[in-house]
Amino acid sequence: MNLKKNTTLIIINFFLLSALNASPVSVGLDDPIYPYLDRMETLGFLSHVHNGIKPFSRNEISRYLKELIPQTDRLTHIDRRRLQDFLLDYRRELQPQRKYEQTPGEQNWYSVLASWSNFKKDFRRYFKQAHPEERNYVYIYEKGKDDFYFNYEQGLTYEQRSDNVSRSASWQTFIFRGTLNETFGYRAETELHGLRGDESYLLNIPILKGAWSERPGESGARYSDRTGGELYWHTDYLDIQLAQQEVEWGYGESGKLILSRNPEQYPYLSLGKDWGWVKFISLHGKLQSFPQDTLTDGQRLYPDKWLAAQRLEISPAPWLTFGLNENFIYGNRYVDWAYLLPFNFYRAVQHKLRDRDNATISVDVEVLPYPGMKLYSTVFLDEFRMSEIGSDWFGNKQALLTGFYLTDPFGLANLSLRAEYTAIMPWVYTHKYRVNSYTSDYRSLGHWAGPNSEVLYVRLKKEWHQRFSSGFTFRQFKHGANYADENIGGDILLGRGVPYGSQLDATDYKDTRRFLEGTLTTERRYSVDAEYEIFNDLYLCARYHLIDKKTGRQKETRNEFYFGILFRY
Repeated sequence: MNLKKNTTLIIINFFLLSALNASPVSVGLDDPIYPYLDRMETLGFLSHVHNGIKPFSRNEISRYLKELIPQTDRLTHIDRRRLQDFLLDYRRELQPQRKYEQTPGEQNWYSVLASWSNFKKDFRRYFKQAHPEERNYVYIYEKGKDDFYFNYEQGLTYEQRSDNVSRSASWQTFIFRGTLNETFGYRAETELHGLRGDESYLLNIPILKGAWSERPGESGARYSDRTGGELYWHTDYLDIQLAQQEVEWGYGESGKLILSRNPEQYPYLSLGKDWGWVKFISLHGKLQSFPQDTLTDGQRLYPDKWLAAQRLEISPAPWLTFGLNENFIYGNRYVDWAYLLPFNFYRAVQHKLRDRDNATISVDVEVLPYPGMKLYSTVFLDEFRMSEIGSDWFGNKQALLTGFYLTDPFGLANLSLRAEYTAIMPWVYTHKYRVNSYTSDYRSLGHWAGPNSEVLYVRLKKEWHQRFSSGFTFRQFKHGANYADENIGGDILLGRGVPYGSQLDATDYKDTRRFLEGTLTTERRYSVDAEYEIFNDLYLCARYHLIDKKTGRQKETRNEFYFGILFRY
């Protein structure tokens, strides 16, 4: 059957359905569906995509995919083939009556490990590059409005630096998810990591995110683990979620000012509602604090630390979306019930609570002036005073991220160009009480660059085939660190009122701030990368980095090579 007939049949089959099968389970932020939907929205094929609140649920993604179906013939060859794969990946949500292709007869479950014949059949099928192809499952159960899925991922990476320092990682991820009666979803993920290489280089590996790891011997492998998941109850009136997973709020590819993936995932309770052109979410999370005291037996004590956040995202027109955010950090006390009430104005709440908390607000906007171009910007206000706007008063703690995204410029299919600029003023994210810093386990909840930093980012990407893409990235990062004896706002853990160096009383604290003052580090990173899906869900990735770094009078140039394999089943 030729491609045109195959596409037509898919469209007819999906339009026979009048409703979607609800599946409130979230989709991890590494899933390729996110950049695909971002591209489709920028090209003008989707409207009211709430990119500022992630992760999406499978139900939300299936709505966007259904919107793309009548526009299939307008897509490029690569985009069309990817859509066909995604339609099968979300078959359960879009076509609940259609069975998994490998399920025999009237049987409502299937497993590759159920029999030797299943294993041989799946092994051969895995290496055929079949298209379109639904994602593989180790085990699948679908009956009525209930379902259960078990998936497995295996990753391997190796990195080599020009100074003969290397590190490697291997990890396994076990993923369980399911739905009960369409309204209740659950998901659990467990990762096991094995890390090897130079100790200092290894501790900075992205997979760790500065979290717990151990090396049982003086040499050999370092081990870590991670677990998370969610319970999600979807109703006609409200979505209720108890989760421990990565969250992103706001716009930007090089980093996000509001909530990002920079820290280790933390548990949270959220209430939300999606009306199509309006989406609201209220989130209350438990953060990891620093040790406040140590008992006589060496046991460390960690004070309670919490995140109270809410975001309202509005799309009054298909070409315009803007978001309003309140993100508050508080600690050294139990959960404050005033922060649990959705739609409560947190700034007024914080005043009633004696101004003890780290109050931040932010606004962002996304504009699509014409198909193929997207403009976006975020303004993060940690602290400000109207009478001091435009001055160098230390309390002007603001950050700005602005950028644009071009798809298929000059008629070049599946080419994209993105550029972003980020400026984070001194003392942004900090607080006079250390427990209230905008961090979890010492890492910024927002942008990874931290206060008193500037980031310039340019990314060019080309998709040559539905299985192969490559790109070039330039990133310039500037950061002004505190002087040895003076706090100028360059450390996220040190607020202005924290004694530092020779600053022993309040008269020594600075009343002004100067952007990028301090010990300046400038790092320019030039990167080339390529990714190829050899077989269905078996990926190879390679990257090369040329890094020029200058701190004061010290200069350093190094090369880094990265190679990774990801196997998904």
